[in-house]
Parts: sequence; C-alpha cells; structure tokens
Amino acid sequence: MAASQQENDDAIMGINVTPLVDITLVLLIIFMATAHMIVHRSMSLNLPKVANSQSVPTQSIQVLLEADKSLQLNGRPVSLQELGFNLGRMAKLDLGIKVTLSADERVSWGDMAAILDVIRGAGVTKIATEVEPKNVRS
Repeated sequence: MAASQQENDDAIMGINVTPLVDITLVLLIIFMATAHMIVHRSMSLNLPKVANSQSVPTQSIQVLLEADKSLQLNGRPVSLQELGFNLGRMAKLDLGIKVTLSADERVSWGDMAAILDVIRGAGVTKIATEVEPKNVRS
C-alpha cells in the first residue's frame, strides 16, 4: 500500500497548462469580437432622400489680431472682453461654430495664446489659424 501512494506522488511532475491556454484563447477571441461592436455602436441607417433639401451652413467667424494688438471680429473692432462675450453668444447658438484666427507676424506668441484662450473659453472648439505660404525660390 505504501508503494501505491508513492507512485501517485511521483506521477504529478508538472502543471497541465493546456486548459489555461484554451481559456486564454477563448477570452481573446471574445474580446476581439466584442471590440468591433464597442467601437461601432451606431446603427447603419439608410436615410431617405428628398429632392428639395436645405443644408444648414455652419457659421465661420474671422478674428483678426493686428500688430498694434487691436482686435477685429468679422471686420468690426472689438475689445478682448467683447470678443469673448460675442463668441460665447455665437457658440451657444451654433455648437459647430468655426473660428479662424489671423494674426500679424509681428504679434508675439503670448498675445496669440491669450486670444486663443479667450476663444476656447467662449466655448469654441473648432479653431484654425490663417497663414500665408512662403515664396519658395528655385
């Protein structure tokens, strides 16, 4: 009887990792299959087509910062406080409002950053800066 007990102890030489690998691969397949569904939660819709439709244009606002640090909003002179107030009102009316900031090249980056801060503080998220391309000589 003592011999059979010793044989059982010697029979377990290592851990069988096959079930662990099987479970890991099954979980990997489940995560891969559900990741696509998580990323693409929206439903695919075929929207109806009509002959008479109107597209609502998103408003684009022009902010100009001149070399003397004066500001213009759509060609009208404004102060920094007026800029923030007016852009805030416009952003509440149109959430997709786009602002293009044009600044003279002599304006410091600090002044430009202050204007960008006011624009972002007004709730505008779509901001572009306007630049002119350099003349490349051959």
